[in-house]
Amino acid sequence: MKKTAVTQRMFYCNGKLVTLTDNEKATRICRTADVALAELHADGYKLLETDAMGSVLRVHEKD
Repeated sequence: MKKTAVTQRMFYCNGKLVTLTDNEKATRICRTADVALAELHADGYKLLETDAMGSVLRVHEKD
């Protein structure tokens, strides 16, 4: 069985991650200048809960 290598690509704007792609899907990051707010996927979105430093503490998925 031959496995296909996964190629990940990361795209940045002004030093911040805005899009992450692999062989099958893309994830876009919606953000203000300093804070990531949500991840957008082809099948929906996830809201991101962050702290003052911009670290993601929790991911809220829609029900």
